[in-house]
Amino acid sequence: MSNGKNIEIEYLRALAVGLTLLSHLPVLLPFHQTFFNSLFSVYMPWTGVDLFFCISGYVVSKAYLDYFDQHRQQGHFGVAAQSFWLRRLYRLLPTAWLWILIPLALSILFNQTGIFGSWFDNLRSFTAVATFSGNLANQYGAILGPNSVYWSLALEEQFYFLFPLFLLLVTSTRWRVIVLLLLITVQFGLDRNPFGTPISAMLTSFRLDAMMWGVLLCLFSRTPLFRQFEPSFLGESAWWRLGLMLVLFYLLGAIPGQMIAVPVAVGLVALVSLALVWIASYQQGYLFCPPLLSKPLEWLGSRSYALYVIHVCAYHFSVELWTRYATAQGLTLDKSFTVELVLTSIVFMVVGSELNYRLVEQPLRRKGAEIARRRLQRFTGERIVAVPSTTETASRGELA
Repeated sequence: MSNGKNIEIEYLRALAVGLTLLSHLPVLLPFHQTFFNSLFSVYMPWTGVDLFFCISGYVVSKAYLDYFDQHRQQGHFGVAAQSFWLRRLYRLLPTAWLWILIPLALSILFNQTGIFGSWFDNLRSFTAVATFSGNLANQYGAILGPNSVYWSLALEEQFYFLFPLFLLLVTSTRWRVIVLLLLITVQFGLDRNPFGTPISAMLTSFRLDAMMWGVLLCLFSRTPLFRQFEPSFLGESAWWRLGLMLVLFYLLGAIPGQMIAVPVAVGLVALVSLALVWIASYQQGYLFCPPLLSKPLEWLGSRSYALYVIHVCAYHFSVELWTRYATAQGLTLDKSFTVELVLTSIVFMVVGSELNYRLVEQPLRRKGAEIARRRLQRFTGERIVAVPSTTETASRGELA
């Protein structure tokens, strides 16, 4: 298996963020709600986050499994975990907090329509995000308010906190597999319909099975069976690759769209996500991607975290901007403004995510990695086990 950047994982991250952008389009285009209702009754794209979750479980395990095991054997597990958490904090929080504070400012300075919510709503939302409890706050809609997408970021952060503790408490590969399968089994039959009862909505905001499948895939990739089950037939025909991708892509949205009332629906979505990440894990071009789309998808994948936290703000900004324009012209914002609304939000997202990637994500990721590396070396001395490089960890990616 290649140790370099996995481009196919980037493609999946692009797919995941694309589904997320689609799922929130009614915020931007409320006058097309009838169309979206019809579409989402057949194909519900909010499962892009489940694909993100599975990617996170796989890539973080791949980057850090040996790191934690070796430090545990050397008696340095505590400082290794602290260094890991430092890297995650520098990776996630600056961007997350920045794109909570920007809507807060816009709610005061650029909010005639009220689309950004009140300053109080935004401040309360920031409190939930800053305390890593966004998925809990998500059960009380007014708390996360205009920043509801942050529920999934909170779940990722909780996973990053629990991951080292799991590796410390469960040290053998066999028991790791057993424990993870048991936890997945317990979740599989639970009703996790986000639009159902308060209990099912709560359960869907704490769903961890896709991440656990990602960890299991990493463990599986270290066995001879991984090569024995390689889908090499996909390398023989572009039609096979295209057909399988279309089926899996369809299932990713069709299961929640048409089967969400069935308790196992969310568990099935996690399995579809696993299938996609498994195919990508071989890095052999088994995922279908036309050459023309390779670079755009790679860009989307690398900027997916910024796009995820920025897109709702972009939608709100576009609605506010064009509502002001329509009012000034004596018009009402309606479907005749669809093109303007979409193009404005795209420009906002592209410019915002690129600036965020270059000025916030990359510099602070490097700084966090360096601080973690120095801290680890200070406590472990010559027996230090190398921390995964910034480039390596970035290429493997997470929702965040």
